Amino acid sequence: MPWLILLASIMVLLVYVLLGHYAHPSADDYCMANGVQSAGLFSHLLHHYVEWSGRYASNTLYALYPMIFGFTGGYQVMPAAIILLLILATAFFLSSLFRLRLFLPFNLLIAISFTAIFILGMRDTASSLYWTAGAMTYQSANILLLLMLGLMIRLHDSQSAQRGIGVTSGLLVAVIILGIGTHETNMMLVTGLAMLAFLLQARRGWDRSRVWLLLLLVAAISSAIVFFAPGNLARTSTFPMSHDLMRSLEGSYVMGLKTLRIWLGSPLLIVATLLTPFATAKLLSLSQRTFQLSGAGLLTLILVTLAVPFVLQFPAWWAMGGYPPARTVDAIYFVFLICWLATIAALSRHYLFSGLQSFQHGPMSGQLMLVFVISSVLFIAAIATNGKFRRAVGDLLYRAGPYHAYILARYRLIEESIERNEFFLTVPEYDGEYPRSIYYNDIRSHPGDWRNVCYARYYGISAIRRVKMLNDQ
Repeated sequence: MPWLILLASIMVLLVYVLLGHYAHPSADDYCMANGVQSAGLFSHLLHHYVEWSGRYASNTLYALYPMIFGFTGGYQVMPAAIILLLILATAFFLSSLFRLRLFLPFNLLIAISFTAIFILGMRDTASSLYWTAGAMTYQSANILLLLMLGLMIRLHDSQSAQRGIGVTSGLLVAVIILGIGTHETNMMLVTGLAMLAFLLQARRGWDRSRVWLLLLLVAAISSAIVFFAPGNLARTSTFPMSHDLMRSLEGSYVMGLKTLRIWLGSPLLIVATLLTPFATAKLLSLSQRTFQLSGAGLLTLILVTLAVPFVLQFPAWWAMGGYPPARTVDAIYFVFLICWLATIAALSRHYLFSGLQSFQHGPMSGQLMLVFVISSVLFIAAIATNGKFRRAVGDLLYRAGPYHAYILARYRLIEESIERNEFFLTVPEYDGEYPRSIYYNDIRSHPGDWRNVCYARYYGISAIRRVKMLNDQ
């Protein structure tokens, strides 16, 4: 049955990888590419920091990717690369937590399944996975978060075993700097984790805690670079209701409650919850580590998990004064998913350990086997009936191809117009159904729209607009 779960998860990820072939740049992608094209990488990044955003790490990734992979070609590489890195980062975290080999088959099975559950739980894969600005900002943060957690565990282990910590500490510093520079929600999360780690280690004396104090200082300095960026002030000034404390608190509560209900009501998450005790028992049987979590620690983990949807909403509400975009909610869901499954695993270890011992050391009892088989079948059924997955399959089979052909025809039209020295271009609107799994944004009918302006500047034309073409009678 585990291999059926693995197969179902791989099928999910394969669909989203293949959809990347039909994705295209949009919106801010053209603004960033044109800025780098006209001003140069470092000059434009500095301008971006001063005028729009303090997210130094994600902005750099966002600016570099077309220089490495090509502007349109990179879109075919990016989703697959992100999915692969999410799997490897999850496997690294699990291998650090349970002291397992990174490429242990069961470790990879859990990492692949977790990544599939996360992607199917996204509110909007178009902006969170296929749109470069969103993917580079939020998925890079998720990958770095898992790496940071794994490296923190390894640093703690090295100190306990009195081994050298130079390499691990150096990697942690780099990951913290990059992670905080992705977006403000991750900035708050990473800084909070660095502070918690230092407080937990402070009881063990100065020799043990000074490296953790260094990590906290690095996190604080990196956070200041993001938070006090001139561009953040410029950007938040475009949101008239930003920096309203009561509105931000109320919005975080209302939106947090709504998203929590949606997440906990997901059939896929419910089934994954049922399977987590079995996965925990198997990982414990393979692990060289013993886990002991006090009642107070368990209660803290539960409260933190339930607080995530509310607390991590706050930076977006504070900055914008309104509902955060779907890609921000998807980033919060990633953190919630880690905390939720960790809580279920801890509860399983605390209360169900004796019942699952047979699974750890040999074949399961008949009753446990029945529960496991039913849960596995339900997992596959939850994937097959998942609305987002069904939409993605439909997009891959029917909608993505025609949309892809339409965009390629537009590229050819632009090239032909430039060859004819026609720099005021009108292109037809798409008259088919958009593949919503990958379609995020496009130019508008008015050539003065900021999307159209960036689009035109990138291709070196004066103006572009799209219009609805009437069929010939």
